Amino acid sequence: MRIQVTGEALTDDIEVSTGQQARTVMVSAGLVSSVNGQTGDVTGLATADGVEATAQAAVDAHVEAVDPHGDRAYSDEALQAHVAAADPHGDRAAAAADATEKVAAHTAAADPHGDRAYADGKFLPKTGGTLTGPINGPGTFAVAVDGGLTAPSLTLPAAATTVSKSLVITAPTGAASYVVWRAPKACTVVAVRGYRVGGTGTTINAQKNASDLLAADLSLSTAATWLSGPSVQNATFAAGDSLTLAIRSVTGTPTAVTIQVDLQGV
Repeated sequence: MRIQVTGEALTDDIEVSTGQQARTVMVSAGLVSSVNGQTGDVTGLATADGVEATAQAAVDAHVEAVDPHGDRAYSDEALQAHVAAADPHGDRAAAAADATEKVAAHTAAADPHGDRAYADGKFLPKTGGTLTGPINGPGTFAVAVDGGLTAPSLTLPAAATTVSKSLVITAPTGAASYVVWRAPKACTVVAVRGYRVGGTGTTINAQKNASDLLAADLSLSTAATWLSGPSVQNATFAAGDSLTLAIRSVTGTPTAVTIQVDLQGV
């Protein structure tokens, strides 16, 4: 017997040896006779367009998946551990030691930037050092090599400009006053002093114009000793004010009395 599949070309009939007449059985079936144990016609095969759509959907799902390969969570964990590690590459300790050594060497170097020698030759240090001349400034200001100073005027701190005006009165016999100085600029009286030679006593004072500089006369009670008056009043002089030195009383026969006034800011 011959089984002919639809679509297959017929061949010669086969005769059976029994002498019975040959016959042909016509079978109509798909190209696959059995799938997963199921027989019969195969239906529902995907078309080309259907396959492409299914494949694209699978790709999209794969891309959108949070962890399609199951390895992202592991990678994140490994990355966090790497970042948190004290020395993940094994080179931080060596780098820190190298940096510390280099900073120490830089600090200890005599001229690490190569500019100290230049600066030392150009500028004075913050403390100490010697300023050498010649030096020229505005106007006629100048300092010569030998330190000589040329300047039209100087303004110095009051303590650096204290001057004294004094008068020696020989053999005074009684009260007397003498105008000894005219203030060229504003200044301040800081002390009135006296010195007596011989005699038994003398009192003195000084005046700015007609005003006493001491509230009470200074007694030169001890001979051959500089004595200072109490606190000074009317101490501020203006340019043009006059300084007067005065003996107010004499006892005994002093051979000399010296009166001195100290001023600042002259």
